Amino acid sequence: MDKKIGFLMVTGLSLLLAGCGNQNNSKSVSSSSSSSSLLVAKSNVKIDSDNLSPQEAVSLISTYCGLRYGGNWAAMVKQAQKDGLQVNLYPSSKYQLSDGGQGVAYDVTAGGASQGLVYTVNNDNVNIYQNVKQNKKSTKLATVSKAEMAEYVNKKGQGKLVNDLAAQAQVVDKRNGDSNASSSTSSTGDDHKYGRAGIIDVPSEMQGTWYSADNDSDSTIVFGAHSLTFAEGSDRETTQLYKQDPQFGEDEDNYTSEDVQNATKNWGKVSFYNVNGSRWLNLRGWTQSAGDGSSYTVKTETIDGKQVKVLVQAGGAENWTQAVYYQSKDMAQQNADKKFDDLHYEDDD
Repeated sequence: MDKKIGFLMVTGLSLLLAGCGNQNNSKSVSSSSSSSSLLVAKSNVKIDSDNLSPQEAVSLISTYCGLRYGGNWAAMVKQAQKDGLQVNLYPSSKYQLSDGGQGVAYDVTAGGASQGLVYTVNNDNVNIYQNVKQNKKSTKLATVSKAEMAEYVNKKGQGKLVNDLAAQAQVVDKRNGDSNASSSTSSTGDDHKYGRAGIIDVPSEMQGTWYSADNDSDSTIVFGAHSLTFAEGSDRETTQLYKQDPQFGEDEDNYTSEDVQNATKNWGKVSFYNVNGSRWLNLRGWTQSAGDGSSYTVKTETIDGKQVKVLVQAGGAENWTQAVYYQSKDMAQQNADKKFDDLHYEDDD
């Protein structure tokens, strides 16, 4: 079983957000809103504006606004590094916006509490607002394409911040007044909706971006504090990680209900186990009734005489190694399909 299939077994399609486009029509309406200060230390990580996941899109937009306009946008981004980035989706008619876009207002928050930082999407462009309040007219700061945003963020060396925010970002659709919609996640995940009994805290050493070139294909895994994002080619999927109430699994109807499947398509059922001195995180689809899912652990291997941390993905009845991930693309390419003596592979048997 290759790494892509192993992951796709345990996750569904991500919620699709409207694209942000490539046209440039930016014009700031507030001379006091611009800022040239950096949000975090510079890095060499670059952001590609094509094929962004919903979480990456809101993270790119937030980072750009924090850099470009400073003020409340910058403060929110800095707070989101601690509390997590969350965007709530409302009908744009909820507010009196000068450009309601395609009918959806994206209210960007740090941890869920609205701070009046909103954007809408109109064709290929993003309309940016701040200090938005109900029953009060709001004029946009600017209209900017995501391609321009990525270029600006890369120039400022803030690409790693976009990835870090995206790894923990939440997308909550509140247009139907249901905070438990398919894209929703509560702050604790213990509302027992569809058997959800609490969020999973990903081990700190596992969190971050990992790269692999095994199995003749480049792929990336990003572990957030409570999420996993898998990307291969143009495919990109994010799974929120939860504990599942054992009683939920005892009812077979839960696994066959389309309503349950649709509502939990972005949720993953996680458990932990120990094998040969390593602690593994096992991930399965929320309504997955058969199969072993995919398991992950961080190990230290010797590469060219140096001790290197790697992320191991395994699956199958005997927890066979399916792929090894590294902390840089270059190292992944240099060690593509490399086998390590302390890992268990299917052809070893």
